[in-house]
Amino acid sequence: MSGNRRQYVCEAIRRVFAGRSRLAVARRTVSRRGISVTSQNSIAVRTLAARGAGTFLIGAAVNLALGWIALTLDLVASTEFFRYPPIVVWTLLGTVGATVVYGALTRRSATPDRTFVRVAVAALVLSFLPDVGLLLAVEGVTASEAVALMALHVPPAIVAMVALPDTPFGR
Repeated sequence: MSGNRRQYVCEAIRRVFAGRSRLAVARRTVSRRGISVTSQNSIAVRTLAARGAGTFLIGAAVNLALGWIALTLDLVASTEFFRYPPIVVWTLLGTVGATVVYGALTRRSATPDRTFVRVAVAALVLSFLPDVGLLLAVEGVTASEAVALMALHVPPAIVAMVALPDTPFGR
């Protein structure tokens, strides 16, 4: 295939996929030294913000419901750290962090969905450590409170792994 024809075919392929904001499009530049390939995986900021807001709203609603159930049924022996405002604030911080990480991965990774799920799982496991530390270091914190706080990390993480990537759970 000649150089001009190759450029024409690559340009035609780029035009076909240009309307899809999330599809990886390979750009080929033909030069005297060979072919260079770069990938575009970035997500539109508005789309990312909408997905992040949805992740927060769903995660916060589930966490508030779980908190209400735990407090109503006296599943939590102590309520020093287990209160509604911190539940919302920490859910907000976690989902904003997940959204920022996913946005960065779409710009820097060839497989952002799969990489995000791996990072999210690792972050979820690491997020349990402060609750274990709270149990061990603060007098008056009960095991039920620490476990309930850990349980509140899971719903927003699952929602983020489903809502943020194009392919749920990076599949």
